[in-house]
Amino acid sequence: MPANWVYIITYVMVFGFAVYIGFLIGQELSRRYLVTARAYWAANIGGLVAVVLAVALIPAMMIQIILMGVLAGYIAGLKMGFGESSGPWKWLDNFMDVNKRHRKVAEKGTGEAYRRRRKTGEAGPDLISVDEKGSAGPSSRRSRDA
Repeated sequence: MPANWVYIITYVMVFGFAVYIGFLIGQELSRRYLVTARAYWAANIGGLVAVVLAVALIPAMMIQIILMGVLAGYIAGLKMGFGESSGPWKWLDNFMDVNKRHRKVAEKGTGEAYRRRRKTGEAGPDLISVDEKGSAGPSSRRSRDA
């Protein structure tokens, strides 16, 4: 009987580590390569199909647990790295009142442009003026001090 607890504890620890690794993989893949919602959902379905096939073909229980943990983390990492509520995630985020930034991006429709800029390394739009023509510039200090 004690050996069963050892296996259970080991499986839980390995599953947790696999979820973490899967999250990192999904987040990095999402940040580097996914721009459109279509590519995002293709990555989700591709990961699901790959893990289901691997679990079906590999009879070792520990490997199956690792694969299922990686899939769970991968899906969560894709969602968090994508940065926008899409598909069923939109409903779930609204229902649970979480990921407010992801919901705002989905409402505004600016997510794809942001992800394209991030992928190419292009700078985003300026949100404040950075020229020295305003009243805080050096020329206004000279005229004030004179």
